[in-house]
Amino acid sequence: MARHSDDRPAPLRGGADRTGSTAVPPVFFDPSGKRWYRILATLVVLLAIAAGAASWIVPQALAQPWERPLNQDRDYPRELISTGDQENIPLLGDSANPFSRIGLVEETDDGTVLRSPFSEEVLRVLTEEERELVGDSPYAMERFGELPEKQLMLTFDDGPDATYTGEILDVLSAEGVPATFFGVGTNVVEHPDLFRRIIREGHMVGNHTMSHTTAWDDDLRNREEMIGTDRVMRSVGGYATHLFRLPTGDPDNKALPILEAQQLGYLHVDFDYDTLDWQAAPGERVDLPALDGEGRIVLMHDGGGNRTATVAALKELITEAKAQGYTFSTLAPIVPEDYRPVANTEPVLADDATALAVAGLTVAPDVVMNWLFWFGIGSLTLMSALYVVLALIGHRRQARRKWPELSEEDWPLVSVILPVFNEEPVVARTLAALRASDYPNLEVVAVDDGSTDDTLAIMRRVAQQWPALRVLTQPNAGKSIASNHGIMAARGEIVVTLDGDTLFEPQTVRMFARHFIAPPGRRPVGAVAGHVKVGNRRGLLTMWQSLEYISGICVTRMAEGVAGAISIVPGACAAWRREALQAAGGYSHDTLAEDADLTMTLQKLGWAVVQENRAVAWTEAPMTVRGLAKQRLRWTYGNLQALWKHAGMLFRPRYGALGLIALPYTLLATLIPLVFLPLTVLMAVLNLAAGNWQPIAAFAALVLAIHAVICVIAIRMVGESWTHLLVVPVYRIVYEPLRAYLLYASLLQALKGRMIGWYKPERTNSVLDLPAAAAPDTRTAPWEQADRAGWA
Repeated sequence: MARHSDDRPAPLRGGADRTGSTAVPPVFFDPSGKRWYRILATLVVLLAIAAGAASWIVPQALAQPWERPLNQDRDYPRELISTGDQENIPLLGDSANPFSRIGLVEETDDGTVLRSPFSEEVLRVLTEEERELVGDSPYAMERFGELPEKQLMLTFDDGPDATYTGEILDVLSAEGVPATFFGVGTNVVEHPDLFRRIIREGHMVGNHTMSHTTAWDDDLRNREEMIGTDRVMRSVGGYATHLFRLPTGDPDNKALPILEAQQLGYLHVDFDYDTLDWQAAPGERVDLPALDGEGRIVLMHDGGGNRTATVAALKELITEAKAQGYTFSTLAPIVPEDYRPVANTEPVLADDATALAVAGLTVAPDVVMNWLFWFGIGSLTLMSALYVVLALIGHRRQARRKWPELSEEDWPLVSVILPVFNEEPVVARTLAALRASDYPNLEVVAVDDGSTDDTLAIMRRVAQQWPALRVLTQPNAGKSIASNHGIMAARGEIVVTLDGDTLFEPQTVRMFARHFIAPPGRRPVGAVAGHVKVGNRRGLLTMWQSLEYISGICVTRMAEGVAGAISIVPGACAAWRREALQAAGGYSHDTLAEDADLTMTLQKLGWAVVQENRAVAWTEAPMTVRGLAKQRLRWTYGNLQALWKHAGMLFRPRYGALGLIALPYTLLATLIPLVFLPLTVLMAVLNLAAGNWQPIAAFAALVLAIHAVICVIAIRMVGESWTHLLVVPVYRIVYEPLRAYLLYASLLQALKGRMIGWYKPERTNSVLDLPAAAAPDTRTAPWEQADRAGWA
């Protein structure tokens, strides 16, 4: 006859009400309620400090390093250009002259002159022929500067580059040849050692804009492309340069940036021979200038792509030029004295702030994304391969393992603990599935946690027909208290736990129990994790969860079991050695993942934890996005609590693979998305917008392929339906947004220090009938047969 009791034994741990009030406060809980306000106040102070610092530093960083006395309004260059015919600007001088500038055309007592727009300097008096050419134009562009005969001035654009700048410098150093490098600001910041080496070895440096821009339609950006590059060169190498070269050249048709450069104190340097080396693939020959005795400014490139052909061409050019009596120099012999670069310039705060900002905004994201990309590929491939191999080893071991052969009388008593709260729609089926178990020595202790529906009445009616069932009740106090209540009342040396909506297959309890009676290995078994399956596969969302359960349990947890690194034994389908439960103090109340907390406690105490895929339980998964999000928020938050609580196990050899691999990997899988997910999404969007989709597609394809392999192996291991593979292509589409929401929502709750209530999903009694239990049990009352048709 079943026993009913309203008197419960003292729980293994202190009691708690539904709000979670316990003697030991929950992990992350802030009883003062002030933590969140302190965090907000700290953020406000930090933002205020940052804003104040920015308001002081930014104007300095935006100010031009080279001062000019006249017409320094930012709009002046565009206004001046608009006063003339922008399509037909008069060009003075010869296209072979290296320098470009724009001058105002003015009539003076000495004749028509070309005067600097930014000082009182008269550049020169125009000839009669030039006056006729200029006509009534208010300004003209002048090319000036002369090249010495039989002298080559090698110039290299677009660097520094991690590979080719160093190779070019090696060639120049070996041959004793100086050159001039026009560097891109972001590359200077990314490769500061190379930039300093260029200066240290006696080469000259010029400004090639911050980002190698070819768009000159925004005046503010135009200025900062030049000013910013100047400042980072000062910061990185203590080098201040007036020299400037437009990306892609063609100054004659780019009057606005030439004039803007003049306004800022820069002198544009052109070239008179373009090797077109940027077009040459490795192994192709680069066209070199004819050595006809004329002086040349030769354009080559040390960055922006594969420059193997450039290095080869450089060696050839130097050899031939030396053989014909040519000399080499930087631009120094032809640069006007007022425009010569200044080495050993002491950087100011604005210079260092600019370099830091460029590093943070342009260099660091690329470096971080590159690291994340390869770390993601490497860790995913390595850990997936490791998990698959270990899972197959574990599966093979279990298939070949010889289990003790016992008569029904020799099997130990197993106590199944069923804590329930308002499970009226499903509890009859749960009990019916337990009653259909093939285990010969079983008791069921059902603990009603103050249900407000007919749960208790249903269980008592079942107990009248089933002596193995004992029904206990308690005031509403929470699942962990109810579980401990049942454990204290249990008589068996093996304790099996499940949830109110969970349906055990007939062999499940036996599959659990055999691990506890088998000869112990290096460590005695303290807990066995079962295989939870989704029983209501009725749409994409539930099929997605089903695939997640199958791959996560059959491969990941089986692999962790082989390595002794299982960190979660799900309370919905688990078995525990009663001695181990008593040593651990039962379920704790200070996390929402009491099963993960208990599992790690057992591992700390030296008990072995294993996986058993044939111990199968069917559960009802949330069928709505809202329900899934609520359930997973509790899981994620609870797991974070457990990880924080047991952080002392991290990187501790005494805890084996759990402390050295599994928990650190879990920590990384949590922290890396928390910190870098916004940057990852932003960079992915920017790359897609720029048409650079190939790396993203390659990474997605790799992830898809690895997941498909894991799923195939998992499905094959447990004989599941191959229709799950239809979900694989869309798996990440559901997983990634859900993971992002859960991580940030959990972090927010932890920072706020508030309680997260125990989410109990709506029960729909939608788990499909088990094929192995089709006929109703005639030992039960007629009402029970109707409730659990097909389950006896």
